[in-house]
Amino acid sequence: MRRPALAALVLALSACDSAAPTASAKASGSSAAASPLPTQAPLTEAPPAAPAPPDLDLPAAQKALKCGGDARSGACGVLAKMARCAAWNPVVPSGDGRWLGHGWLVESGKTTDQVTLVRARRVPTGEVAPGQLGVRIAVTDLPRQEGPAFDQADRAIRAFERADVPPRSSPTLEYVKQRTDWPEAYAARTVSGQIYALTQNGTYLCQGPGRSLLVAQRSTAQGTSADGLYAELWPTSW
Repeated sequence: MRRPALAALVLALSACDSAAPTASAKASGSSAAASPLPTQAPLTEAPPAAPAPPDLDLPAAQKALKCGGDARSGACGVLAKMARCAAWNPVVPSGDGRWLGHGWLVESGKTTDQVTLVRARRVPTGEVAPGQLGVRIAVTDLPRQEGPAFDQADRAIRAFERADVPPRSSPTLEYVKQRTDWPEAYAARTVSGQIYALTQNGTYLCQGPGRSLLVAQRSTAQGTSADGLYAELWPTSW
């Protein structure tokens, strides 16, 4: 009677001894298999925005052009209006605004009339540098080689000047609407709110009387010459 009971006790003790290492091994294996916690990459700060560019030096430009105090037309007329212009918002509801108007191109003291075009195209803010606006601006001309579009440009501009609407059949308006090749530049606001397009030597734009847009694009370093383009334009699409 005692021998079977003793044998059962020995078997039970042996089972306990053999189970302990198994549980310990499982715990050890589970700990070894656990992966380390991921480390978070350090945050990088965005580069600081560039300081706002200065405004157009109107007195220097007017002096270089030898403008009188009562100028109302031509390049001097544009500068006189820019002295009273308001901040212009280049981002239009459609995201693609276009303007048409008269320009006066000054080169070595000689002034040439030019049919001038402006385009302002909205772009994602991720495509521009800090401090720049979410828009790209183009200032260019309507070439004489465009035939009817060039020939009818003055008629369309005169209609805008008197707050009228050019005929829808105007080949000039159709050209402006369909044009796809534009020399675009990034843009920022100056210290007082003018628009400064980052062209080779800088282009300044602001809101003129009514719905007009005023442009002064210097072709040489600011303040050293009168050479440049001075224009007044009106919106054809917005």
